[in-house]
Amino acid sequence: MRAFVAIEVSEKIADSLAKFEGEISATGADVKLVERENLHLNLKFLGEISEFQATEVQTRLGKLSMKGGDLTVKGVGAFPSAGRPRVVWAGVTKEDEALLMPVAKEVIASLEGVGERDDRPFRAHITLGRVRSGRNLGALEELLRSNSGREFGTLTMSEIKLKSSVLAPGGPVYQDRGVFRLG
Repeated sequence: MRAFVAIEVSEKIADSLAKFEGEISATGADVKLVERENLHLNLKFLGEISEFQATEVQTRLGKLSMKGGDLTVKGVGAFPSAGRPRVVWAGVTKEDEALLMPVAKEVIASLEGVGERDDRPFRAHITLGRVRSGRNLGALEELLRSNSGREFGTLTMSEIKLKSSVLAPGGPVYQDRGVFRLG
């Protein structure tokens, strides 16, 4: 199964992000947008793992003791850059990234050796879409630059989830495999 560990966004934030996705679509850029119900803040992508590994992940995450809190979802951008976008994202404030970072580091460290290896440093973000071609990238870049400080709401970080992802013709279908409360 394809799996990842994430923090889900609230309905209010999902609505706000979906509205912005509509603005992305209006640029005419060739972006495959993430479905509203699939928006999440990813902590660790595991890739293909077995049922045995999923049980191991649940055991490891169940032993963690992490502090929750509120995060302000603010700002948009693209990886690797707005001028060369491949992934369009919404972020969190710098102050809140400091609150999130210990949670992400603990999750990543606890899952060492399970799933795909990723040596890139953790960047707090909610993926909004993936760029498929160079069509209308100038309009997309301008939209991202003009909304770099846009605020989408406050996310209460009270739990993390192990989720599985099944690829379907209409897009991925996510399922909760484990829920872990934060203090």
